[in-house]
Amino acid sequence: MYKHPLSYNQIDAHGLHAVLLKYQHRNHEDLVVDFEKLASSQLLNRPVVAVSSGTAALHLALAALGIGPGDMVVVPTFSYVASVNPVLYLGAKPVWIDSEETTWNLCPELLEQALRKFNARSQRIKAIIVVHNYGVPADMANIMTLAKKYKVPVIEDAAEAWGASIQGRPCGTVGDMGIFSFNSNKTVTAFGGGLLTTSNTKWEKRARLLASQARLPKPYYLFNEVGFNYRMSPLTAAYGLLQLPKADRLVASRQEIFTAYCKAFKDHPAITWTQPLSGDVASRWLSSFRYKDKKGRRDWLKVLVNQGIETRPGWNPLHKMAHLSRFPVFSIGIAEQLFDEIICLPSAFFNEKAVNSIVTIDA
Repeated sequence: MYKHPLSYNQIDAHGLHAVLLKYQHRNHEDLVVDFEKLASSQLLNRPVVAVSSGTAALHLALAALGIGPGDMVVVPTFSYVASVNPVLYLGAKPVWIDSEETTWNLCPELLEQALRKFNARSQRIKAIIVVHNYGVPADMANIMTLAKKYKVPVIEDAAEAWGASIQGRPCGTVGDMGIFSFNSNKTVTAFGGGLLTTSNTKWEKRARLLASQARLPKPYYLFNEVGFNYRMSPLTAAYGLLQLPKADRLVASRQEIFTAYCKAFKDHPAITWTQPLSGDVASRWLSSFRYKDKKGRRDWLKVLVNQGIETRPGWNPLHKMAHLSRFPVFSIGIAEQLFDEIICLPSAFFNEKAVNSIVTIDA
């Protein structure tokens, strides 16, 4: 294990035990129901569906919209592959959109080009997936304006953005649907699990049905269609119940670590970082920076790894992957630059002294 892992969460065995004791001799599903209620309270009381992963949540969101074979779905090329896999599960086709420079997220100008091009009845974009990379909110004001103009629903992939906000609203509640991940490396973790949220009752009910094998509410087993085994497990929900009350503190810790890095890098000629748009707040899941000196970046990465410090480059553009390269792409090369320049540094559970120990070995 690394001396300083990138995003590691200690297991609070005593805290989990205390939660489980409260639910002894009760229906195990109560844990999931109570997790949904608590999560909803932190998401403007919007309905939520707790599921097995963020990927499952995105799959259900697309399925609830009726996305199917041949449909076109906008996906940012600068993202983790989980942002596109559910599109492919359904037989739909991604339309790749490049990033913009400020937030490193989906570029509204290129999105508009795609919406204009694919706006005919025979070739029409059916959904837009927006990713808030590294916990930095995308330009949702312009994206939502375009989505409403072209009448296309927006799914916020906020897997990395619990605690981030857009003009005072939590990420994941600005679009038509939002999804979150509570994977083991996330700021707020349940060591697995995910969440779908939407204010559209029809979509919420549809997602909830499909997540439970599409079993109809009868006293006997009745199924009229194919569903999925996506419901969140009670043990996952139990850890989520332990973590959600601490969410503000956990997010603040990541933000403080990022600020410490920024302070240390403020005079570095080759290192820059994202700035959220005015009125938005980044949760800083990972402390990510652009190092525009390629040789300097390469040498620094080697030194950090040799010192037992885990790092990660930026996302490898998805449209460059062999099995994903055949789909339409709207790009000006920003994602490729980000891949070449970004370095993600340890972002959890250490102090400013540890941050300084990392930045002082800058090669």
